[in-house]
Amino acid sequence: MSMSERKLTPDLFRPANIDTAKGEEITKPSLSFWQDAIRRLKKNKAAMLGLFAIVFIIVFSLIAPSLSKYGMDDQELMRANLPPKIPGLEKIGFLGVNGVDIRGVNQYEMKNVPAEDEFWFGTDVLGRDQWVRVWKGTQISLYIAFLAATIDLIVGVVYGGISAFYGGKVDNAMQRVVEVLYGIPNLVVIILFIIILDPGILSITLALVITGWIGMSRIVRAQILSLKNREFVLASKTLGSTNGRLISKHLLPNTLGAIIVTSTFTIPGAIFFEAFLSFIGLGIQPPTASLGALIADGFRSLRIYPHLAIYPASIMCILMISFNLLGDGLRDALDPKMRR
Repeated sequence: MSMSERKLTPDLFRPANIDTAKGEEITKPSLSFWQDAIRRLKKNKAAMLGLFAIVFIIVFSLIAPSLSKYGMDDQELMRANLPPKIPGLEKIGFLGVNGVDIRGVNQYEMKNVPAEDEFWFGTDVLGRDQWVRVWKGTQISLYIAFLAATIDLIVGVVYGGISAFYGGKVDNAMQRVVEVLYGIPNLVVIILFIIILDPGILSITLALVITGWIGMSRIVRAQILSLKNREFVLASKTLGSTNGRLISKHLLPNTLGAIIVTSTFTIPGAIFFEAFLSFIGLGIQPPTASLGALIADGFRSLRIYPHLAIYPASIMCILMISFNLLGDGLRDALDPKMRR
């Protein structure tokens, strides 16, 4: 029987039995702003790769020095300038970890190094184990970077928040101070501190403290200026909220995204600044090691002993790229305009 020959019965016109109450149900659990930001950050493969690399390097820099029986300053001139040698990988020639230098000479055999002594990153001109020195230098560079980011965070948020919240004459006076400090180059500040103090972690940290927080304060000031006249802030003020409650409960939580992203980008900047100062001889001084100091030492003999510069430079590049990838991912995850 064809469709045209079928009889139309009342059953064909009976409305479907639809439960209208279920149409208002939310099928997925609601997410807070931070839960949604974490979900979007996890979807960013580049940011997660950067986060994994950062965590791996931090953890490995704490564990790796204990894998060697030598200390950071253990010297032995008889094993000076040994190329890298890694057991299990020494038969793969193109890796360059078989103990043979660029002239094709097996330095371990020529210098009668005991068979159990295998230096994974080689040794320097004083016979110190580069494996230990590179990872100890990574610790110091990360320490300086995180310390600078923490100080920038505290000083910049407080200064920028007070300047924007109170406005008027307070804002004008505080911004004139910022403009004066912003016009002083970091290199001039570090030279002044080196004249007063010895070159080292303290002088680098103080130089970063003097001018490093300016960028953070400007970002926080701009964010709070755009928020303090919003309806929710005015309503809270009308209901009798104190200034402290307005700042802690309404203004700062809404600027956390920009603060976190700025702090993430501050860390690689501090790592590069420390490396630059150490490279020109104004940073970490021997025998203390940092990534910049190790690169500076290796650069002097780059053509003959390239391993002295390649390993610390590679770790520093990986750190800076990883922090930038993570910062880009956090910026996209915390930006409401990027929501899908």
